[in-house]
Amino acid sequence: MAASAFWFMFDFINGNLITSQYCIPSDIKDTKNIVLSETPIPGLNFQPVMYGGGGNRKLTFTLPLINRDQRFGNVQVLKQFESLRNQATGSTKLFSGQFTPNPKVLYQWGTGSTPQVYFVKKCDFAHQSGWVNQSSFPTNTLIDIELWLDETNPLYYMEEVFRKASAISGAATSVTQFLARKKPI
Repeated sequence: MAASAFWFMFDFINGNLITSQYCIPSDIKDTKNIVLSETPIPGLNFQPVMYGGGGNRKLTFTLPLINRDQRFGNVQVLKQFESLRNQATGSTKLFSGQFTPNPKVLYQWGTGSTPQVYFVKKCDFAHQSGWVNQSSFPTNTLIDIELWLDETNPLYYMEEVFRKASAISGAATSVTQFLARKKPI
């Protein structure tokens, strides 16, 4: 694998930069529903299709968090992920209040998008059996993440501009490659 930017997520509210040299996501599933509805018309041999809107963009992936440190294992970084599934407190407050939302994160790695702000929908841990250190802390944990894009954040407008410019550039590249192909003899 070629050298690339390191994997990270930034938790805005708690002020945590979450990263690890061993955190490389599994395949990243990137989904967005397109909502269509069929409208039954009596006597018509088909049902006209109506556009009903678009769903939220969702990213899902699994992160292996490995740290064989004999003192703390992977607990210190694990606690950063744990803060994503609890109400936000900021970097100075210990306890959250009623109706305090969960944190949002800045994420970009491996998606082909500009850095975007996401809601954390899921952050589940699977501690690997037998991978504990002498202090009984986990040293190998799989973290299942699901992020939902916040399309109301101002950074999303940057993504829309990037998408349009990249699509135009991609079309030009495709045509150039098609015209430059070698014709069979």
